[in-house]
Amino acid sequence: MRTLILYYSNSGNTQRVSEALAQRLDAELGEVTCAANLDWNGPHAMGWDIFTRHRPHIDMLTPPGAHYDLTVIGGPVWAARAAPPVMRVLADHGRELGRVGLFVTRSGSSPRFPPEPAIAEMAAMLPAPAVATHIFRQAEIISGAYRVEVAEFARALRTEQAAV
Repeated sequence: MRTLILYYSNSGNTQRVSEALAQRLDAELGEVTCAANLDWNGPHAMGWDIFTRHRPHIDMLTPPGAHYDLTVIGGPVWAARAAPPVMRVLADHGRELGRVGLFVTRSGSSPRFPPEPAIAEMAAMLPAPAVATHIFRQAEIISGAYRVEVAEFARALRTEQAAV
């Protein structure tokens, strides 16, 4: 099974999870970048994109010409929504990806901004249900406990992929 882990990471949390997941699944890594979020006014651009649901221009750094049996897409939760660069990936490519797994990373713990709507928003962009989904929280990422969750998510992805 050829797998791609495609991620957007602003703080490094999603990158850490993606790298651990790629290692578990013997998958290739692809990174989504958004130059507008790296400019001097990046925080303002991110805020604008979150609240207007604007999907900014992105670049995807992926292995050229590769076909994957499974693509796992991950990104952060911003104000209970999927990060706009991730939504751009799904808007532009969600219908052509085939089997997809989704995950988000969450840094906050406010009940006002739960991560579940972000996963639902991402899943709504797909033509078929996601193979598996997972929410990773910053406390577990910092402590290292996320590795257990990565193993569980990888097992769910493999199980669902094998069922096909």
